Amino acid sequence: MSSITVEPLTIESFQPYGDVIQLEGHKNIVIANQGTAKRVNHVAKLGNLRRCTGPALQSAQPNMCIFSSAPRPTSGGRLKINLLERHPYSTQVFMPIHQQGVKVDPDSPCYLVIVAENGPDDRPDLKSIRAFAANSTQGINYKANSWHSPMVTIGKQVNFIVLVWENGVALQDCEEALISPVAIDLVPSFKSLFEPKL
Repeated sequence: MSSITVEPLTIESFQPYGDVIQLEGHKNIVIANQGTAKRVNHVAKLGNLRRCTGPALQSAQPNMCIFSSAPRPTSGGRLKINLLERHPYSTQVFMPIHQQGVKVDPDSPCYLVIVAENGPDDRPDLKSIRAFAANSTQGINYKANSWHSPMVTIGKQVNFIVLVWENGVALQDCEEALISPVAIDLVPSFKSLFEPKL
């Protein structure tokens, strides 16, 4: 079984796979609402490629939904994955929803973003697989046709607002690929979850 470690999620490191949605670090911040707010324009490139591809594809509608993601089981500080998916014609946004009364800690990761490049066989290239630790102030937008794991939360349930274009045709909306198992070492990034309790 191959093994990888987790990297911090940054705008630059995630660029081959999509966009990081966050307030800080973007150049296009403007002041709005009579000086009481910051606005980041074009923080993500949203897209529905069905419009550009021709009549063979059924049209799709934007679907804004809520994902409530339970934490994935881990063993010995490692997570094993054996499936990746992609949305061939749509980008997909995940933005954590902050629950009232829950402290937001931008220094503490709350979910994992696992991605891979497309290989010459039109399947995930396992030599390119990467995992990023995202905090509760960061969202992500996968590029259309970008291989990624279904959402992975570690240690706690996380709710997300999701935006994706769908038409109800299974392989046009989401394609899955079984892969050889990959182990992800969570301890360095999620160490507080795996430290012995005193």
